[in-house]
Amino acid sequence: MSIPQSLNDADLRFECPRCQHPIVRKGSWFKSVATFKCAGCQTALRLGYPAKLRLFEKHKQSTSPDRISQAR
Repeated sequence: MSIPQSLNDADLRFECPRCQHPIVRKGSWFKSVATFKCAGCQTALRLGYPAKLRLFEKHKQSTSPDRISQAR
């Protein structure tokens, strides 16, 4: 399975597993980054390929037409 290119310009939200600080960046940023620091707690985080797939899939599901119509 590959990371969808269609989400390169989408704002994705990742929460720090230590402090739950939200990290919002474009999909292209998440695709290219491997390690980064949380701005909330300064923890060094590693985002491997399986975690990236989950992040993109979570965003894709949260913006699906079925999910949006259920929220109304």
